[in-house]
Amino acid sequence: MGGAPRGGGRVSHAEDRPVAQALAETVVAALVAGGVRDVVLAPGSRSAPMAYALLAAEEAGALRLHVVVDERSAGFQALGLAVATRRPVPVVVTSGSAVANLHPALVEAGHQRVPLVVVSCDRPAALVRQAASQTTEHVGMFGDAGGAAGGVSRPRAVVEVSDPGEAGPAVGRVLERALGPLPGPVHLNVPFADPLVPRASVAETFSAHRGDGTAHERPTASAASVSALAPVVAAPGTVVVAGDGAGPQARELAAALDAPLLAEPSSGARGPLGGVPRAAGWPGNDAARPLPATPVLLDVLGAQVRHAVVLGRPTLSRQVTRLLAREDVAVTIVDPPSRAWFDVPDAMHVTPGGEAPQAGGRAPLGEGGDRAWGERWVAAGLAVDAALDAEVAAALAGGPLEGWVVARLVSDAVRADDGVLVAGASMAIRELDLAGVAGARVVASRGVAGIDGTVSTAVGHALAGTRPETTGPVRVLLGDLTLQHDLGGLARGRLERPIDLQVVVLADDGGSIFATLEHGRPEHAAAHERVFATPQALDVGAYAHAVGAAYTEVTTAHQLLTVLGSPVRGVGIVEVRLSRVGAAARRAGLLERLRSAAGTAAGTAAGTAAG
Repeated sequence: MGGAPRGGGRVSHAEDRPVAQALAETVVAALVAGGVRDVVLAPGSRSAPMAYALLAAEEAGALRLHVVVDERSAGFQALGLAVATRRPVPVVVTSGSAVANLHPALVEAGHQRVPLVVVSCDRPAALVRQAASQTTEHVGMFGDAGGAAGGVSRPRAVVEVSDPGEAGPAVGRVLERALGPLPGPVHLNVPFADPLVPRASVAETFSAHRGDGTAHERPTASAASVSALAPVVAAPGTVVVAGDGAGPQARELAAALDAPLLAEPSSGARGPLGGVPRAAGWPGNDAARPLPATPVLLDVLGAQVRHAVVLGRPTLSRQVTRLLAREDVAVTIVDPPSRAWFDVPDAMHVTPGGEAPQAGGRAPLGEGGDRAWGERWVAAGLAVDAALDAEVAAALAGGPLEGWVVARLVSDAVRADDGVLVAGASMAIRELDLAGVAGARVVASRGVAGIDGTVSTAVGHALAGTRPETTGPVRVLLGDLTLQHDLGGLARGRLERPIDLQVVVLADDGGSIFATLEHGRPEHAAAHERVFATPQALDVGAYAHAVGAAYTEVTTAHQLLTVLGSPVRGVGIVEVRLSRVGAAARRAGLLERLRSAAGTAAGTAAGTAAG
């Protein structure tokens, strides 16, 4: 905590500045010196000293300021920026309920290991707990800090500073906690007393504060160190499961093990593929290429798995969850135990560098791999890939447009453009898991896997894409309910920097994911439509007009292909009209066709190997 008493509007004698001005400028200068390059600000009165200081820092070229009127959107925009830039990103808010609106983004950042910095601008201590207007208890609002390995739903550190002389060290402690050893959100509370407007010039304060802080990189193992794990974890019947955030090292480990790679869309292990066209052959080790439609392949071949090596945090399919829970499957988690994304009973933990496994886990059954094992999975994967391409061809020939066809076409466009695809939760990312093409860079908020703030998160990625070193456009694929959850995300100020962002909406008038779960069974039909599907009446075109976005309605695969082939300029919303009536049955039919293709191909490969 900052140690100086917090009084009224006294002036700093040394520099003839109000204390609030000196405090704000010192905080901002320390953030810049610590590597911060982007700051999101939600306007307010108590946060005015920070607003003046941040604007001056931007004018001096020390950082980029992004102003967002809604605090909930501001939090998720900062989250997207932090993920995209790999740097800590502060989100600055005023006092009162404004701070509470950041909680959803903070929870996601905690589970996703993102260095989000909450900067709450408080009223003086004498006004807190005195029923003063727009005042509540900021410190501890998100729970007390739990230490470097504390709970993921609370800040890694909670620091309050009110003395300009202590602001620099306090900000340094906050950034150090945000970046590691376990990255995550932190909370800096800064009380400001009147006067809240600057008295002296602010601009020259930041002319010397263009620190070259090191860009944040999520702690991951190098490909070389992960490959060294192969002798430790090798066993017959092994698959490598790459969950969210696993990174490309999952692919390297699969290659070293001759093991099938089951990679979620946001794992970072699905690509890029070095320019090798889809279905043109397998680059390098066959099994190292991420296999399509993981749930389908596990339905067909999963019973033969005896060992699963897990990197990242699996979040998507029940098939993977069931696999990791089976008593006849040994599970090895590649993540230092102090930083494990998740755990399962009796799992063996190993460090990325290949050190001895943690005691107590079940070891893999035997040693060495089986190349024929990998070849069966490869053959099944190729058959599934071909079957999915046939689905697209049928849609282009005039067949109905389905969510999996949209996911395949959108992800293929992202791959071709070397862009970024932000995936919404619920059905959007599951369609990508089923039908997305390898090589497309997909990011998603899989920390708590909610639909909160998806549009704002995508805006953050698009803002990161305005930097000269980035390439490729940003797209977001999401459902209509996910869009409605964050309508304010595209309501951006006219004075903010322009972005290029294409929002592709799977518009099936409701929560289609529930029809694929137990709630979609016939016996629940009476309740399903009202309390699960929740059909809406949003006019997406009118919404696009309201926020100044271009709008295109798509009803055929050819129309979608044309839209995706055009350059992404400005903000555009593509509403893809889908039918929810009978969708669950059509999806079940697709899954059956894919399982049949995979089973036939795997059987043929097994017969060839035996011969």
